[in-house]
Amino acid sequence: MRRALLFLIAILTGLLAGCGGRFKLPTERKFAAVVPTAKSYEHLSTWKDMDGIRDLLITQGQGAQLFMLFNHGGSLGPSIPRGEVRLYPFTVNVPIGSPIFDPLRSLFNPVAIASAQTRLFVLDEGDSCMAKLDPLRNTCEPDNARNGRPSIIWDYSATWRVREYSITGGDTVSTFTDTTFSVVNGIAADAAGNVYVAGIAVVLDTLSTDQRIRTRKFISRIYRYTRGPRYAGIVPNDRNMPGANWHRDTTWVVLDGRGTSSVEDPHHIMWTPVLGGAVFVADHDNDKAKLIGTNDLEVGFTKVDGSETPTGTSFSGPEGVAVDEAGYLYVVDRGNQRVLRYDTYGTYIQQVNVERNADNLPLLDPIALAVDNSLAYVADIGRAQVIRYQRR
Repeated sequence: MRRALLFLIAILTGLLAGCGGRFKLPTERKFAAVVPTAKSYEHLSTWKDMDGIRDLLITQGQGAQLFMLFNHGGSLGPSIPRGEVRLYPFTVNVPIGSPIFDPLRSLFNPVAIASAQTRLFVLDEGDSCMAKLDPLRNTCEPDNARNGRPSIIWDYSATWRVREYSITGGDTVSTFTDTTFSVVNGIAADAAGNVYVAGIAVVLDTLSTDQRIRTRKFISRIYRYTRGPRYAGIVPNDRNMPGANWHRDTTWVVLDGRGTSSVEDPHHIMWTPVLGGAVFVADHDNDKAKLIGTNDLEVGFTKVDGSETPTGTSFSGPEGVAVDEAGYLYVVDRGNQRVLRYDTYGTYIQQVNVERNADNLPLLDPIALAVDNSLAYVADIGRAQVIRYQRR
């Protein structure tokens, strides 16, 4: 009897020791297969034939909608559209109606979208060479010969601009450009209706030893723009923003640099009300993603670089960012073909693209995403697909 009791105890002890020992459920790796955690993302569907997909947007709040921006490329002038914005249901790859915005009258070379106050803002990259094409010399390059014609914008219809629409579509409500920018990459809009643009600007750098000598310098910037004239009752007269009923808000700016509140070649951006208001930016050339406050200058809240992940792999050219209504941060790490999720303070939580697409293939060239509190849509321009995930 005593021997039988000891034998039973030994069996129970062995079973208990095995629980969570060899394989650490529920994230074990057995036969090279990953068993996802209960809160990871599962692949719901793969939307194919999404040629030219460039950006995604889920509007926040009640009655949220899913918009997708397409750019099909080309080399023709601004009278020939290159892209469109479409409204999609959350469940199937069937656009709701025709393109929301008439491409024949608006979207020449669109690259990014944002929304605020029942408005949709589309960032149209334009074509800087077409804009600066000298009609006499038939080139967009400056004439470096003495007394030559300067490098200026000859065709404002071809330069970059922000286009504002009602979120239900229709004609352009307003538009503006700022010739200070040489290249534009990302756009965001806040709850007050201000618009943020990220890219590369041009400034005149004065030589410290001789104030008469100034040279053109390309620098990274995020600028904020506000509707209406800078001063009440005074017609806008900023020569860098011809004809615009908007002005650049010089009380706030993100400068170039490597700190938590500075950037190098910023790409996609998104505004969020967390921490009193902030812009989340894919800091492309710094291989970081940063949450920068919009109430005061040079306030950097959060900086992530990918090294917090289990593999320790740092970002490689982060391209897209998103923030959900709970304040969680998402980064499209384009060079490493992954999408990562963090909390507001930069603590790594999980990788979104754990599961492969419908063809059992990993992401090839992800560039943008849109999220809500449970769904994530990732634009894979390399496969012309949008991958739809849901958190378990």
